Amino acid sequence: MGKEALVDGRDTSVVQSLLRGLDLLQRLSAADHPLSLRELAETTGLKEPTLYKLLQTLVAAGFAEKTDRPVLYSLGPEVFDLSDRYLRRSVLSRAEHAVRAVFEHLHEHRATVVLAQAPAGEVEVVMRMSPERPDVLQRPRGQVMQPYTSACSLAFQAFWTESERQAYRRRHPFWEEGAHLWETPEKLDEYLQSVRDTGYATPQLGGANAYLVAAPVYDPNQQFIAVLGASMREQQVAEDVWQQHITHVVQAAAELQAAQDRGDQAC
Repeated sequence: MGKEALVDGRDTSVVQSLLRGLDLLQRLSAADHPLSLRELAETTGLKEPTLYKLLQTLVAAGFAEKTDRPVLYSLGPEVFDLSDRYLRRSVLSRAEHAVRAVFEHLHEHRATVVLAQAPAGEVEVVMRMSPERPDVLQRPRGQVMQPYTSACSLAFQAFWTESERQAYRRRHPFWEEGAHLWETPEKLDEYLQSVRDTGYATPQLGGANAYLVAAPVYDPNQQFIAVLGASMREQQVAEDVWQQHITHVVQAAAELQAAQDRGDQAC
C-alpha cells in the first residue's frame, strides 16, 4: 500500500471535520457536566465559529444536545440508541447457537424451538428449528404468534412495560381473542405476574400432551429484546424431566446476555 498524501502534516485521506466531530463526542462523553462553547474551544484549540458549526451538526443528527440560557452541550440520545442497537445485535448474533443447542437438547422429544421478537409490536418468529427439518435453522418472515396461547407471546406480555402491554391488547382485544382461554383480564394478569415471579412462561393451554416454555432474553443493559421458546407434544413427560428442560431453556436465554458480557465471539 502506498503512502498517504500529507498536506501541512495532515493525512488527506481522512475527513478532518468528521475527526473533529468524533473528538467532540469523546470529550462530551468524558465530561462529568455539560460543556460550554468556551470550554470546548479551550480544550480542542478550535475557533468558536468552527466549533459552533460542528456542534450544530451533531445536535441536528441527535448525537449532541444543546440547552439554552446558558448554552451548554452534552451527549444526545442518538449516541445511546446507537449503543443499544449494537448491543442488541451482538446478543442476537449469538441466538443461532442458543436455538441449535436447545433443539439438540430436546431432540428426543421432537421439540420445536424458536426465537421470537416484537419489532413492530407484534410477536414474530425470527428463528425456528423443528423436527420436520432438523438440519435447517429457519428464518421466517412475518410469522406472527397467537397472542393468548403462545408461550412466547405470553412471555412478551409479562415482561413488556405496561404501555407496551396495553398497546398489544388494543391490537388484540382480550374479549375477542383471549376470553375463551383466560375468562377475564384479571386471571390473565395474575398468570403474567406468576411468569414474572418465576422468570419464564409455561402455559397449560394446549391440552395434557402439550409442553410449552418461553424465557426472556435481555441485552447487557437489561433491556428486554427477545424470547427463547420451545414446544413439544408427548404422551407424558415426568415432572422432574420437564423441569430440567425448563431450566435448560431459561439458562440458554440467560447465556445470551452472559456471552455478551464476557465478550465472547459470535457463533
